[in-house]
Amino acid sequence: MIYDTEELRRRLLEEIYAGAAAGMGAMLLDEGRIRRADDEELREIAAQYGIR
Repeated sequence: MIYDTEELRRRLLEEIYAGAAAGMGAMLLDEGRIRRADDEELREIAAQYGIR
């Protein structure tokens, strides 16, 4: 699925919040990076999380 920039940002934030709630609190370390990222960096982060 292809996401626009803000939709991808929202999806990534949901992913890290869900991970933190499931006991993987270290995922929250990426929150600031996701919030500041431009389109290209968001796509790189998404690839790291397995989101395409």
